[in-house]
Amino acid sequence: MEYEYEKDISEACTLLAELEGAEVMSIRINVVDPEFNVVYLGTNKGVFSIQGEVGGEYLGVHRLQELPAITDQDGYIICKYSPFEIFEGHTITQARQIGSAWHGHGFELTFNDLLAQSMIIQSIYCGAKPEGFEDCLRLGVGHYENEWVKP
Repeated sequence: MEYEYEKDISEACTLLAELEGAEVMSIRINVVDPEFNVVYLGTNKGVFSIQGEVGGEYLGVHRLQELPAITDQDGYIICKYSPFEIFEGHTITQARQIGSAWHGHGFELTFNDLLAQSMIIQSIYCGAKPEGFEDCLRLGVGHYENEWVKP
């Protein structure tokens, strides 16, 4: 099957702009042990999921009816992710795409009042893929410095 990645990514990301201006109340992660699989954002604009498309080659944003409940039953895990808890209670000021299909496609979210951190959600397909990880997400917190201190 042929994919038109530019068109497919554009369609999968149509809701990305709606995240801007949303206050994040809760962040939850779906884990398919041991991989991160989906990020759920409970916001004042509704619930959104950020997840892999076409086997995780690129990411998409989807709207959900409700935030999944925290659970750990028979391998179905929905949990908090402590590094992302710093973003709860803050408003997304920018949501932008990073990378490309097969090359770490994902999103970087920046927040008001958190000028030195950003939330990074990326496809596992970024450079060398770790052995045994197939369609999962890479999650990270970007840390930025704005000042140089002479050594």
